[in-house]
Amino acid sequence: MPEIPFRDVMAILEATPVKLRREVASMTSRQIRTRPAPHKWSVQQILAHLNDVEYLGMRARLDAMVGQDNPTIEPFDQEKRAENLHYDRIPHQRSLEHFIRQRRANVRWLKTLKPAQLKRTGNHRKIGRITVNELIHEWAFHDLGHLKQILEVKRYALWPCMGNFQEYYKLS
Repeated sequence: MPEIPFRDVMAILEATPVKLRREVASMTSRQIRTRPAPHKWSVQQILAHLNDVEYLGMRARLDAMVGQDNPTIEPFDQEKRAENLHYDRIPHQRSLEHFIRQRRANVRWLKTLKPAQLKRTGNHRKIGRITVNELIHEWAFHDLGHLKQILEVKRYALWPCMGNFQEYYKLS
């Protein structure tokens, strides 16, 4: 599969807040709070996670890699953080708005990075050597994964009203 150019990765990062706001706007509070399955997050939890990871999981790591020589990057246990920080109790609108403010600032900062800075490295304690460029690509991949989760929650909400058409689909 061909690589995605850096400008397209940046476009994904810039578009995520708009896409999140659009998808969430059409959902009821109940839909936002409902977990589609016991092992899946609600939209409320997804938004809290995105807000939480925007700095700690992404920006802080990049700051360290750009500003230090090969810093150690600690793993991020999202399930543990979701439980400890009670993602399910954080109002979704608060998470979304704070995430949007952080993302705007982060995109502005990312646009200032020079090509040499994109090659800087860190040592992730679990997966080894990573570059700034790789982490930025992972950031966009992460965004798309959570957007997909939100769309999946919306699909689950449609399921009960589909009648016999359920025969054509399987929920995972």
